Amino acid sequence: MPTKYVEVQGCATYYYHAGPTTLPDVVPDLSRGRKIIMVHGAGSNGHSWHNQVDHLGRTNSPIAIDLPAHGRSSGVEGLKTVQEYSDFVVAFLDALGIGAAVIAGRSMGGAVAMDMAMRYPKRVEAILPMVSAARFNIEPKRIEALRGVAMGRAPQAFVTYGYSPATVKDRFEVVREGWMEQIQTDPRVRYVDMVACTRCDLREQIARIDKPALILAGADDPITTPSDAELIHGGIRGSNVRVIADAGHHLPNEQPAATNSAIESFLSEL
Repeated sequence: MPTKYVEVQGCATYYYHAGPTTLPDVVPDLSRGRKIIMVHGAGSNGHSWHNQVDHLGRTNSPIAIDLPAHGRSSGVEGLKTVQEYSDFVVAFLDALGIGAAVIAGRSMGGAVAMDMAMRYPKRVEAILPMVSAARFNIEPKRIEALRGVAMGRAPQAFVTYGYSPATVKDRFEVVREGWMEQIQTDPRVRYVDMVACTRCDLREQIARIDKPALILAGADDPITTPSDAELIHGGIRGSNVRVIADAGHHLPNEQPAATNSAIESFLSEL
């Protein structure tokens, strides 16, 4: 995938795109199909969307962003709230001269997509929240464990929690890839992201969303469950929901073909 930097709110922001690369100060060609901004999950980075950028980029213009202090973007601290990340993505759109786009988000990024649809409706054509929730149910002991890692009191945990048993059994290379993505971002940033998720509660607000929405869930996701997807679906009028088998919280990587097919079908109906 071609990559570029653009300055957004003083942050050197790294992003992945499809199609030919361009000179450093020239925005890539975004004229193919729909513009799709892909927002990663807590402590992750834009490369986690590589299966979608490569495939959807054949007929659309996907962009996967590294949020501040994530991946290869500059900064040492993550933002404190989902709303701050939403503001940043809007500033990113401004920097690239994009008026409105489809916003796809995984986990925390899905909450960003929903928040943008509520607070910046003119900048959003449609939303694709994946393995996300209107209210994240994260156990305090998990937050405390991440705090221990962030403070240097414990090593990073490389576990299979969050993946489908089918992935662990038959496609362990996907788990290894996820571990490699995990170490691209400082664990202190991941901890701050998870705290931001615990503070986010959109349950009473999502009814205000008046945009086409496709909610995707992994059938085996123990973190943001299919019930979380159904709650979002019930709150957003006219939305669709799809639960994909043999996938957990890393749905776009565990089942890329099914994810891409669902996205393509959704885009074709816009």
